[in-house]
Amino acid sequence: MQLARLYGTSVRKAALKYSVPPTSIHRAVKNPEQSNLKAGPAPILSTEVENEIVNWILYRAEKGYPITKTELLDSVQSYIRNLGDEIPKTPFTNDRPGRHWFEKFRLRHPEITIRTPQHLTMTRACVTEEDLRGWFSDIGVYLKNKGVDKLHPSRVFNCDETNVQLIPKSEKVLAKKGASSAYKIVDGGEKESLTALFMYSADGTKAPPMIMYKYADSMPANILKNCPAGWGIGNSDNGWMTTETFFEYIANVFYPWLQKSEVEFPIIIYLDGHSSHVTIPLVKFCREKEIDVIALFPNATHIMQPLDIAFFHPFKEMWRAAIAKYEAEKDISRLKKEHFPAVLEQALHSFVNEKPTIINGFKAAGLVSFDPEAVEYNVLHKKKSKKKKAESEKSVEHVNTDSEVEDMKKHLLTLEKNLPDVVLQNFKETETIGVENQDTANNSLFQYWLEVKKAVGGKRMINHSLYYLIDHSAAN
Repeated sequence: MQLARLYGTSVRKAALKYSVPPTSIHRAVKNPEQSNLKAGPAPILSTEVENEIVNWILYRAEKGYPITKTELLDSVQSYIRNLGDEIPKTPFTNDRPGRHWFEKFRLRHPEITIRTPQHLTMTRACVTEEDLRGWFSDIGVYLKNKGVDKLHPSRVFNCDETNVQLIPKSEKVLAKKGASSAYKIVDGGEKESLTALFMYSADGTKAPPMIMYKYADSMPANILKNCPAGWGIGNSDNGWMTTETFFEYIANVFYPWLQKSEVEFPIIIYLDGHSSHVTIPLVKFCREKEIDVIALFPNATHIMQPLDIAFFHPFKEMWRAAIAKYEAEKDISRLKKEHFPAVLEQALHSFVNEKPTIINGFKAAGLVSFDPEAVEYNVLHKKKSKKKKAESEKSVEHVNTDSEVEDMKKHLLTLEKNLPDVVLQNFKETETIGVENQDTANNSLFQYWLEVKKAVGGKRMINHSLYYLIDHSAAN
């Protein structure tokens, strides 16, 4: 074909020279775009969709969020469902690809390979200084290669969520000497809580937060009405942040705020290394908008995450004080869900020395400026010593039989089923931040739940969710 096209050789002569049927050369000359097509049936998903999936896989691996085959197939299923009528109906069962699609997908994209991952430590007590220095080395090379190793602090962010109780643990009160107990009368529902997501930049600037409510369907109008303009409000079956609501926060709350604040791109967001929110749609959006999402080292956020270091502890105190002030001003005995946004806004406004505190948090985490020597590695050594001491005190370790494990699984399911949602969520968050930081009135129950859970493990539920962006300007 090239001989006939470039040198004017006749189709017949070219056919004779290379033993190719003249009709095939005629067809190739008239339709050159067809000559590049591969033989066999076309892929089920379009080239554009598969390229987005490949970009997502490579992006996550590069940023510290490598995925497994199961995660890939689950994510493709979710992505197909989100696309809806934008793509033709697939033959996949329940929209989830199977083994054959996976194998052919790998053949079509040889840049993706399967590797055995380095096993990361599963508890904070096991994280080592070597682990963290390795993370700093890898991420440092990545940042330098991308040319984002010396960004202005206003372009580096940390994002995290926390459980906020409507009625937090009470402060100590004054009482008559010798009295056996002191009580504070409150309405029911003192264990109820909400999830709030916060975002700060390394120069101490606060981005609009997001609040999650436990509603399966639409959000009550009185909650939406009381939320400050520009904030995000989401709801899900259990009130936790979901992949959908996190995407909506980044795309429809955070990104518009960046534009309005005239923040220069690209930017960096450091996230918890266990985050499951880095989905195909999120990666596609972030790549297009020059937003780099980077995973912090797992189980080390207590010394590497600025918000853990500098924000959440003072926030709990600010929150408690804001509730007391609001209840006194409004003459109410119990904070309700519709009051939450207004009280949260008051609490954040009361943050004394907000900017220097957040700036110091980023500095102590070694993120801005990017410096592994800034991290307090001695905290790791103290935790490791405590763990060794605890292990040495155990002279005999009982190994559960298979039947005992099955019984424990059933017991764990029954136990969690009978726990209030907020208590179970608090237990899970406390397990993540470390037992020594446990802040719950159910300490004995928590310790018992933790021992049962250690024997059988557990999985997190995925919930349907809805999302709202508060825009009061439309009502004015």
